[in-house]
Amino acid sequence: MKERKIGIDILKFLAVFFILNSHMGALYVKFPMLASGGAMGNALFFFCSGFTLFLKPFGRAVDFPNWYKVRINRIYPTVFAVAIVLCAVFDYRPDINYIILYGGLWFVSCIMVYYVFIYFIGVYFRNRLKWVMAIVAAAFCILYYSLDIRFPYSLYADDVMELKRYLYFLFMLFGAWMGTIDTSRQSRRQWVNLLLALVSIVAFYVLCGVTIRVESLAFLHVFTFVPLMAMLYFLYLWADGDFARRLYQSRVGHFVIRFVGGLCLEIYVIQNWLITDRMNALFPLNIPIMFCIIVVAGYLVRCLARFLSQTFKDAPYDWRKMVSPY
Repeated sequence: MKERKIGIDILKFLAVFFILNSHMGALYVKFPMLASGGAMGNALFFFCSGFTLFLKPFGRAVDFPNWYKVRINRIYPTVFAVAIVLCAVFDYRPDINYIILYGGLWFVSCIMVYYVFIYFIGVYFRNRLKWVMAIVAAAFCILYYSLDIRFPYSLYADDVMELKRYLYFLFMLFGAWMGTIDTSRQSRRQWVNLLLALVSIVAFYVLCGVTIRVESLAFLHVFTFVPLMAMLYFLYLWADGDFARRLYQSRVGHFVIRFVGGLCLEIYVIQNWLITDRMNALFPLNIPIMFCIIVVAGYLVRCLARFLSQTFKDAPYDWRKMVSPY
């Protein structure tokens, strides 16, 4: 379990990098096309969530309320902390219904719904996850072809969020399945896994580009999730290998990967409020500077979230845990 957690920490770090990069189009000045990777980052985020949930067995169906309560205690202190920051710093005042139901962003409501299905799948179908994934993938394809979709169309654009909600559950299930199998004995060398992951990423972009621009091939767009799943598989195998482990175990690598990867949720929900093009005169230094600012802001949000979480418990404040980098 410890070795698998190393791989997941690395994937969380990559998820943060991809997601942040995809929102920095205004910072790339004349090269906005480089601001990409959002679909990969989202896929990695949900993959990691499913993986960690299935590292240990679930209880009984009647234990669901207490299990779900733990998930709420993990997610919603951060949601409320961000709401406080938005009110205090950005003068943005979402109503409480919006905060609770959507957390201010689509993926919070998504993952809270996913948790319900994941739990009962874990209770009743833990040993049949491949069949569950196949059924979900087939259902998604049927849904896609049953809709009257106009060309050009992208599954990963902001205006088609409803289909995203179904698609990313498949990646969460894939992570859950990977969390139940042993990948410690790998027949391929790690550079091969990394190369195959890069090939999968290229295949994803090529398939997206072709199916968005060529109307006669648009019907193939639904299958863009296939190279994304291949990317997840090969990236995880690489992240769980010897080279990535040595990188993780170095002093600097360990701190950076665990610190940034551990802030995945907090960075996710605060990033859009901080990204600015006011430092574009410093290009390309404005991009790493902006990255560091968002990471620090994510850390401060997590400290506030831990403060809120501890406030509603009977135990005394644990100040050291509250400001811990991990």
